[in-house]
Amino acid sequence: MGAEVELLYDVPRLEEKFIIRALKNFGIELKLTNVKYSPLSWSDHAAPVALVRPISMIRAIYSASLREAVGAKTINSSISIMFAGDKVLTLSRFRQAKIPFPKSIIAFGSEAAEKAGKIIGYPAIDKPPIGSWGRLVTLVKDHQTLQSIVEHRELLLSQSVKTHIIQRYINGGDRDYRVLVLGGEPLGAIMRSAVKGDWRSNVARGGKAKAVKLDEELSELAVKAAEVIGGEFMAIDLFHDGEKYLVNEVNGVPEFKGFMEATKIDVAEKLAKYIKLVLRR
Repeated sequence: MGAEVELLYDVPRLEEKFIIRALKNFGIELKLTNVKYSPLSWSDHAAPVALVRPISMIRAIYSASLREAVGAKTINSSISIMFAGDKVLTLSRFRQAKIPFPKSIIAFGSEAAEKAGKIIGYPAIDKPPIGSWGRLVTLVKDHQTLQSIVEHRELLLSQSVKTHIIQRYINGGDRDYRVLVLGGEPLGAIMRSAVKGDWRSNVARGGKAKAVKLDEELSELAVKAAEVIGGEFMAIDLFHDGEKYLVNEVNGVPEFKGFMEATKIDVAEKLAKYIKLVLRR
């Protein structure tokens, strides 16, 4: 019997090990493909479902695209991973759908970035469109700091890195909320707080996570954000600004170790159950 699900990955994290165990517990035939070592082709025989889990955004998009081309159902799709992985594309989708997000301006060069900084005001956040774990995301306290950041990034080759998203700093920006959405339903929510000496709340950077109540507004915004991006299994990151939530970013290949530890929700088991339902359709 051929595999019903193919797990595509590049680095076997704890999440992938949880997923493998859960799928096997549900009796799902599984094929493991490390895309760093196994070539992919448009001539490959695809499993009905491909679970796309590479850390690299480009590897994830291409892997999903290749499997879609030969008839596989991908979770998530190449299009949703692409839109989730590029923050400019994400925010453009949000604007079209009237999803609130922090005031942001895009600058493609040094002069534009300096003008954007003056419009947004300080402190501000400067980040490139592509990246994860808070890398190259900078808290900009004044005009001189922004100038230095722009000068350094101008030396790098990638146009993506030379592109600046200048964003209003949200008071309390050293903490945010993450909601996992699976199949249009929120699984739960956590609040992430930065460790002392850092202002970024990413769990991958040592941020602390605790479970929080999933209220109606948080739930509806997260589900809508996932729907607009087109993903079936996504992490939605939000800020609380006064009396409302703002959606900050979306992750199309979500990590969930910290979420599981904080909420005691077995995300891998829920994902395996969802895949089982997909296979029956």
